[in-house]
Amino acid sequence: MGRIDARGIGRWLVALGGAAVAACVVLVVWTHLGQRADERSRWSVAVPWRTSRILSEWLGLVSVEFIAVVLAVVVLLALARRRASRAFAALLVVAGANVTTQVLKAVLPRPDHGIGVDNTLPSGHVTVVTSLVLATLLVVPASWRRVVALLAAGAGTLTGAAVLLQRWHRPSDVIAAYGVCAVFAGLGLLLADRTSRRVDSAWTQPLRLPRGAASALARHALPTFGGAALAGVFLLLAGLVTHGEASNVVVGGVVLTAMGVVCATLVGLTAAGLDVLPAAPERTVDARR
Repeated sequence: MGRIDARGIGRWLVALGGAAVAACVVLVVWTHLGQRADERSRWSVAVPWRTSRILSEWLGLVSVEFIAVVLAVVVLLALARRRASRAFAALLVVAGANVTTQVLKAVLPRPDHGIGVDNTLPSGHVTVVTSLVLATLLVVPASWRRVVALLAAGAGTLTGAAVLLQRWHRPSDVIAAYGVCAVFAGLGLLLADRTSRRVDSAWTQPLRLPRGAASALARHALPTFGGAALAGVFLLLAGLVTHGEASNVVVGGVVLTAMGVVCATLVGLTAAGLDVLPAAPERTVDARR
């Protein structure tokens, strides 16, 4: 598969991620109807207090120390495999996504439509977990990729659902966080490509789904969507119920499903892009030296 395939998928991730963030801001945060729907969705489903406590403990793992430890392991794994470009790509994904999220959270205005004026978009917790699992996906060997993709989609989906069920964030905050991570996952793919420095030719190409991408994405559909589905099954078994109006069961179902689909697609596209990267042989030590 040609090098343009990986670049093409990277460009798709950047474009789709940017579009997702823009849509959440313009259609949801900046409109009265969007804010009302977003707020109702946040209160559409609930879980028992025992489950809420588990989700709170899961979210409580997110800290500066947690990010530092996981990122250090990811970088060391990349360097141990002599994949310096993958280590830099992982750093770009985590640092870029989390800094961008904090900047957007600080600078984006939220019009006062009677539903709160403090901007909470994108979700910092979702950005942290999703960027870390994507960084891990970037550095693991190809033989581990499908298993890691399953775990990544599950962790990202569960974190998005957790911040919603804990009432910390609205659905648009979660989708926007996935969008930010998608942008930097795409940039990470371009950086991981050993010829990605020649980005001028890559960005001037028409934005078409690159050859080989569909089959590569199909290979990861089962683990990624399976991982998101496992997160949903866990919540159902843990007592997920509708909250408030009876019609909220539909609202909650649509919102949680949308989160899972977006997260699984993000992870699947990233894994597909890694599949079509040109293979770079591992360096070996010359025994004669």
